[in-house]
Amino acid sequence: MNWVFDHLQLIIAIAGGIAWWLGQKKQASAGGAAPRPAEERGFQDPELAERTRRIREEIQRKIEQRAKGYATEQPRRPAAEVPAPPPIVREVVVTPAPVRPGRGMSHEEAQQQAEILEQQAALAEKLREAELMKAAVLKRTEFEAATADHMATARTLTRSTVLEDLRTPDALRRAFILREVLGPPVALR
Repeated sequence: MNWVFDHLQLIIAIAGGIAWWLGQKKQASAGGAAPRPAEERGFQDPELAERTRRIREEIQRKIEQRAKGYATEQPRRPAAEVPAPPPIVREVVVTPAPVRPGRGMSHEEAQQQAEILEQQAALAEKLREAELMKAAVLKRTEFEAATADHMATARTLTRSTVLEDLRTPDALRRAFILREVLGPPVALR
């Protein structure tokens, strides 16, 4: 299932190509019939139209969920386990070819298909931006967790080392001499 989400842009592009191909095939078999009335325009295959509608709704729902999730969700610190390697982000640029009216395809149908492809490209861009935002939040959370753990460890280590050094009279004497030598001059105190 993760593969589907990782390659959603590719799936959208393939679905758009299949829709266009099926439309061309159906128009070619109709033999270039007269243009259809306005209420009959759209997808000729109801199954394909339903599938495309469901894909659009799913993409829109995921974009809305991620947008809401980033606005309200606070970053969580990762568990003390070994952090997982960062996800590989692949960028797929989908540039739809200009749709030209072919045999049996009216200008309105070509324009409608071009609008569908533009909507799909816009949704794919929003999805890519959401994925980039998610990756940035994960990196920042990991960095903050790593620096917080390192600072706490260094602080306790330094404190225990200094206290152990000052327990013996020789070490205490050495600390006073170092303060006099390395500290500010007596005249400036």
